[in-house]
Amino acid sequence: MTTTSPPSKQERGIASITKGQARFAFIVLLAINILNYADRSVLAAVQTKIQPEFHLTDTELGLLSSSFLFIYGLSTLPLGIWADKSIRKNIVALCVGFWSIATTLAGFTHNFLQLFLTRSVLGIGEAGYAPASLSMIGDYFPKSQRGRVLAIWSIGNIIGTAIGQAMGGVIAITLGWRWAFYLVGIPGLIAAFLIWRAVEPKRGAFDQEEEDADSASMGHGSIGKGFGNTLKKIIKIPTYWILIGAFIASFFTVGAAMAWMTTYIVRDFHLSEGAAGGVTGGTLAVGSLIGTLLGGWLADHLQRRMPQGRLLISTISFLLGAPLTFIALSIHDLTPFIGVFTLAIVTLSLCLGPLNAVIQDIIEPEMRATAIGIVLLVAHVLGDAASPLLIGIIADHSSLRAAFLTTAPTCLLIAGLICLIGLKTVAKDMKAMQARLESAQENG
Repeated sequence: MTTTSPPSKQERGIASITKGQARFAFIVLLAINILNYADRSVLAAVQTKIQPEFHLTDTELGLLSSSFLFIYGLSTLPLGIWADKSIRKNIVALCVGFWSIATTLAGFTHNFLQLFLTRSVLGIGEAGYAPASLSMIGDYFPKSQRGRVLAIWSIGNIIGTAIGQAMGGVIAITLGWRWAFYLVGIPGLIAAFLIWRAVEPKRGAFDQEEEDADSASMGHGSIGKGFGNTLKKIIKIPTYWILIGAFIASFFTVGAAMAWMTTYIVRDFHLSEGAAGGVTGGTLAVGSLIGTLLGGWLADHLQRRMPQGRLLISTISFLLGAPLTFIALSIHDLTPFIGVFTLAIVTLSLCLGPLNAVIQDIIEPEMRATAIGIVLLVAHVLGDAASPLLIGIIADHSSLRAAFLTTAPTCLLIAGLICLIGLKTVAKDMKAMQARLESAQENG
């Protein structure tokens, strides 16, 4: 295997970072997250136009989304390992540029196979973003702010989805579906340049004493000894398994909704693609903005009172969201559907920041990107990579309403019950991580 010399101190981000530099990098990472979800969700907004042109079944439409998510899931782990060993901002820049080109190329396709391949390539590009960016954010801001900061970052998930759904539907009607891919793909190249110009943060800058942050930023320790040793440490953390289970169940529902919700609204409420995209995008934007900000604030507030605070908010989020989702999917009139669906999104968005912050709370800085990569690999492959295809198969034999009703509420309930179990383990695992950090400092 080819070996490389370790990055220089400047490349590793050993130089101190000002608050302004941290904020600039965070704003760019937030913008990239918006583009991340806009690029992946635009297909759902225009697939009712593509389906008759390419003569596709619902199963084939589901396969287009599943192929992206499956490749995405498989790629997150190696890219996460890379992020723990290398300069994260450069990895993000490379991935953003790669997926932006793939998105643009989707507009030039003329059959199912070509579109299938471009969506699969998109998965490779987007897979490297979350592990590297979440690891960076954990090193830009203090632990006491992580719930709120990650909540704001997570808003990008839904804002991007809302933009992709709403703008994609309108563009498909006015300019044609191909232009939707062109217009959401090109801005990513600008974002790639901006994050490349950002300053790399120190690894573990807010998890240990300042004088020890330099050694953490080296990326040595368990990572330096190999992925096997890192994996051995991670899998011994009970709460980590809890998070994997919760992510699998929740990702299944999210993947199905992102792939099919606009089409569901077109078919069941007889709206145009533009109007349906507006409903999907509007409810997602309003609901997620309220829920994500509220969830981040509540989680950080509770975390100061109890170590289970962030996971408790996540538990409540899923257990409230499950019945509200069932009620929304049972409604046949558009206006009450919008109201209940928005409320469901508010409750489900409460967990977006806190659940990601829990990973930061129980995993050492030098292992976080790898740990996030493992979570995303398993959650995508077993969760949202399967759900669009499964929903399409059920819809071909029944209806989209039946497909959603039989899967989404159940998965959300399971996620809530899994998080409930984690309330018994998270405090112990947080203390164990701090003990490991203190031991490493004493031995270093």
